[in-house]
Amino acid sequence: MRGRSTSAALACLLWAAPALAQDNAQYVESQYEGRYGVPVDVLISDLTQNGSTYSGRAVRTKGRLEVDGSGSRTVLFISDTFKTRVYLQPMSEMAGEWDSTWQKLLGAMIEFTGVFTPSGTGGGFGTNSTAGGIQFWQYVELSENNEKGPIDAKILTLEDLVTRPGKSDGKTVRVVGQFRGRNLFGDLPSASEERHGDWVIKDDLFAVWITGKKPKGSGWELDSSLKRDTGHWIEVVGRVETRNGVVYINARSVDQGKPPTPAAEAEPPPPPPERPKVRPVVVFELPLDGELQVPPQSRFIVQFSKDMDEQSFKGRVLLRYAGRVMPGDRGFDGASLSYDGGRRALTVDPGDVLHSGRKVELLLLPGIVDVDGLELAPRPGREAGVAVDVLRYQVGG
Repeated sequence: MRGRSTSAALACLLWAAPALAQDNAQYVESQYEGRYGVPVDVLISDLTQNGSTYSGRAVRTKGRLEVDGSGSRTVLFISDTFKTRVYLQPMSEMAGEWDSTWQKLLGAMIEFTGVFTPSGTGGGFGTNSTAGGIQFWQYVELSENNEKGPIDAKILTLEDLVTRPGKSDGKTVRVVGQFRGRNLFGDLPSASEERHGDWVIKDDLFAVWITGKKPKGSGWELDSSLKRDTGHWIEVVGRVETRNGVVYINARSVDQGKPPTPAAEAEPPPPPPERPKVRPVVVFELPLDGELQVPPQSRFIVQFSKDMDEQSFKGRVLLRYAGRVMPGDRGFDGASLSYDGGRRALTVDPGDVLHSGRKVELLLLPGIVDVDGLELAPRPGREAGVAVDVLRYQVGG
């Protein structure tokens, strides 16, 4: 980005060598960052709509410099295309230099870095300061021609930025990566997202956040919320910042790009781990297990936790009287089974009238399986014996 950058340190050290002036400017800026934190790139609309979020924090925003002469004194502000405004006040160290400069910058696109004061909290930004204001320590004039034309930027890979965090901070770079939407694949920590409109690009294992511009251009636009729009290669030109080990690029231009190398395809997310297989169990029975007054004409219904293999019931469901054989006992040779897959319920019809006062057992034998081939397990608190599960009833009068 070509422009004019000014700070209090530069104003005080015009006599010094350029390298010394730059060192002192960085020192002064680091003092402000130590006091207010690393500047966050925001839009003017973000500051006016969510002012409390940025109160007392270091911010960086840009807009067209204008003057508000409605009050008793001259007050300056910047505005965006929607005429949303944020008022301005220089730090005391650079007030004199700013007073002699601002008239030449009226109407220009300026980027300011400073501490934000939201509306209603004072700050000395004039009587009409309901929009909030920035007390700034740095400003940069953005050249209109430079914004529209080619941007002088160093070509780097995402690997260069991610593996050397902080080395390129403050520099304008040109990178290429695959569009990954609004971190749809978890390439970066979810907590590192700063604004709803931010999105991610990735090359191989290396991913960065893109801020300041939407993923669209002449004749194309991608939706950050849709996975089907991911995978496109995008070229981004912007300024680099590293915060908490995560790289952000404040975009100045976004365009469709080409993969830097054939092997630079971003790795697809790993498949989710296979869910552990759970064996089926009996979850409900009618009559209830242990019922003491089962009607002699009863049928028995057993419901399972999973879809069962109907064929596995054959020869493995046994209905019998408990205890020794009594005179008049007949085997339940006429018993029939039916399985309702929608309810996962097995119905056992004895095919005979149950003898009053007798105890009846319904045995579920080994080999009964669900549709995945997993064998029936005993209900919690029960142990399998000859049968996997046993339901017991008392026939009423």
